[in-house]
Amino acid sequence: MDALEPIFPYLAALLPTVGVAFLFYLIIKYMLEADRAERKALAKWQKEHPESSSDNNHGPVKGASRTSE
Repeated sequence: MDALEPIFPYLAALLPTVGVAFLFYLIIKYMLEADRAERKALAKWQKEHPESSSDNNHGPVKGASRTSE
């Protein structure tokens, strides 16, 4: 046990850094998995609803007239 005693301060100093790095890894991992699942669900929804997924829905309303100022 005496041989490991000098190592404990170094381990205590590194433990918070390793813990934060592990939490960061988990957060990024779950964010990427959620993004992947959302993109998959969106692609499935767009495949099932092709008429409402076109980019033309974001423009001006058809038949609406613009007035010049």
